Amino acid sequence: MSGTVQYADARDPAQTAETQTVTVVAAPEVHRERLRVAWVAGPATAEQYGRALQPLAIGLMDELIEIVAVCPSGADVQELPSPPVETVPHGRTRWLGRFTRSVEALARELRRRKVRLLHALDADTWGLAAELGRLAGLNCIVSSYGLGDGLVLRQRRRSMAVALAGSEGVRERLLAWRVVPRERVELVRPGVYHVRKATCFLNPDLRVSIVAGGPMDDFASFEAVVRCFAALKRSGHDCVFFLMGNGRAEQRLRSLTEVLGMRGELTFVDRQPPRLLPEIFKAADIYVAPVPDRCIDMPCLLAMAGGVPVLAAGAGASDFLIDAQTARLFARGNSADLTAKLTALLEDRTKAVALAEGALAHLRAHHSPAGVVTAVTRIYRQVAAMPMPAPVLQSS
Repeated sequence: MSGTVQYADARDPAQTAETQTVTVVAAPEVHRERLRVAWVAGPATAEQYGRALQPLAIGLMDELIEIVAVCPSGADVQELPSPPVETVPHGRTRWLGRFTRSVEALARELRRRKVRLLHALDADTWGLAAELGRLAGLNCIVSSYGLGDGLVLRQRRRSMAVALAGSEGVRERLLAWRVVPRERVELVRPGVYHVRKATCFLNPDLRVSIVAGGPMDDFASFEAVVRCFAALKRSGHDCVFFLMGNGRAEQRLRSLTEVLGMRGELTFVDRQPPRLLPEIFKAADIYVAPVPDRCIDMPCLLAMAGGVPVLAAGAGASDFLIDAQTARLFARGNSADLTAKLTALLEDRTKAVALAEGALAHLRAHHSPAGVVTAVTRIYRQVAAMPMPAPVLQSS
């Protein structure tokens, strides 16, 4: 099939446009067969990474890729859209360090459903995915979001067809651990929906809302935040402050709040599941992450996706936290540094909005759901075309 297209060459507006004709030969339509993939999830996988898994599952449906989610009974799977995702719950798979007979039943179920490959959604599920692959005769891939995943993923690495690294830092660690050969480590960042424009400081009549979040286990890191908030109050900034999370340092932080006279100004909020964070960030003007995360920091990513400026105590595993471009980084536990950088954003809101816009531009370039769907589709089909290992279990 071919056709012709006419276009005007108007590179020089002062010249008369010349009409040219070119022949366009349409590429032959590629037949795409349906492919069924099993996602292997842990108790908290769907909740933790659901904001990235949801657009991926929906996008894969358009690529004729069907998803079966293998997850523990009782796991929170609200973020997995059903349909298109089918859920296969299972009971205990390990006892005294060994796999139970229920894993064999699960492998038979996957074969019955004509699953073609397995995808462990995080390092914690790699062991189960590898065992299911061995029993059912399926190739396996794994997603890695943590800097410390290499030690876990080295186990049974011969079963791994491809490793998907969620950031450059994670990719470098996987290569350093020699989990799989270099050519089989793919950089696939989480894709998330994001707003078009910055959403901070939209209503000048409202008090500025600053939210700090994360596990409250490191007292020194959160102490710096509380002291920073107290300093902002003393300097006359009209703000409302929130600490979002739980942990063993929470009671000491509440006591510090009383000592600093912040009762009524600083509100403690329990840890919120990631699915609720987009709504929270709609009402926030600035987000603070006091503790660097050794895994991809999904709350920071979702704050950026919501159009909110982010201040973080280091990037950790999150290569999207780039100082002065997508976020402001401050010294962990350093109240003075955090106060100075927060004050700069509060007193120059144009700069704060520009920071949020820079983050959104970065997400469009590197965390687009459509781009992730394209990359994952290619990898799935490549792995599905590879020779599969012989199954241990006979068909029932």
